[in-house]
Amino acid sequence: MRIEAWSVQGVRHRNLDPEWHYAGRDVPELPGVRVALRAGGKMGEGYAPFLPHLDASPYALEQRTRAFATGLIGADPRDLNACLVRLGRCARADNAARSAAEMAVLDLTARLRGVSVATLLGGTVKPVEVVRIIPVKPPERMAEIAASLLEEGYRAFKLKAVGDCAADVARVAAVRAATGAAVTLIVDANQAYDAEGARAFDTALRPFAVWALEQPVPADDRAALGQVRAVAQARVEADEGLFTQADLDAVLTADAADGISLKLARSGGLLPSRDMARCAAAQGVYARLGTAFGGPLVALATATLAGLCLTRGPSECAEFTHFDDEDFLWPSLRDGLLILPEGPGFGQHRRTDWTGEWMG
Repeated sequence: MRIEAWSVQGVRHRNLDPEWHYAGRDVPELPGVRVALRAGGKMGEGYAPFLPHLDASPYALEQRTRAFATGLIGADPRDLNACLVRLGRCARADNAARSAAEMAVLDLTARLRGVSVATLLGGTVKPVEVVRIIPVKPPERMAEIAASLLEEGYRAFKLKAVGDCAADVARVAAVRAATGAAVTLIVDANQAYDAEGARAFDTALRPFAVWALEQPVPADDRAALGQVRAVAQARVEADEGLFTQADLDAVLTADAADGISLKLARSGGLLPSRDMARCAAAQGVYARLGTAFGGPLVALATATLAGLCLTRGPSECAEFTHFDDEDFLWPSLRDGLLILPEGPGFGQHRRTDWTGEWMG
């Protein structure tokens, strides 16, 4: 049996909250790429979002994905290792496209074997606690959003910070007041502070019992991140900058973080992310699943990762709810948990047939 055909589509998902804002930019829509592989009467699918720090343009992402898909023609999808060899090693310029292709390979191989991807890789299918992201808005509006999500059963929220300490603390204070002491709060500064400012920010956040402070300083300044960690009450997480194993090694060598945030498109796929999580755990650093930006496909792949490695804290795999991906049914979200669907592959359920042009 061989992979006989591939298809790649550029896609754009409209953000149902057109004023979604983080890291200094608005996200009214999200470009991305889908890839499908066909063999033995089955189809496997993958997806990656376009993110400006990973690819030059949506077109560049699509072209790199086509190259990976072309390289898989003729491979035996039952031999997963051989397919992974064809994908090659991770590299920053290729990682998003590689992650989409790897996702499709894993989905196809698992479907051919009639098992879930988690089972294929020796893990388990289990419910995943999710954290909902609250984008930057006025404090009272963020509090309203948090209160509404709390009523839906969510018990963990991640708040974005912009580098203005007084304003950032006001947002956290408003959300804590609206949600109560039992809710988990994570604050993501997206590199907005320097070391001194981040230390002051952590001090100001202490009355609000923040669970973790994510990447408060520039990602390439690991010494500064370590300085924050040395005095912080909150757990300090490294996020931006973790593109390859070498990047992780540098964070671990600098003893700069309590935890790391993993994102499939940034690290080159599910398996490289799993390897990074295991490497970090061996040195006492936990891994948490970072934002799965896009539709259900990437959310399910990210949630699957929770069953493959030791992760800690709530996972960011419910953001598909504010993107208009109409080709897939939403996975179930119940009482703050994402319930992975039963069935082979990633278990995704299509509303529509694949419409892309097949090549091979």
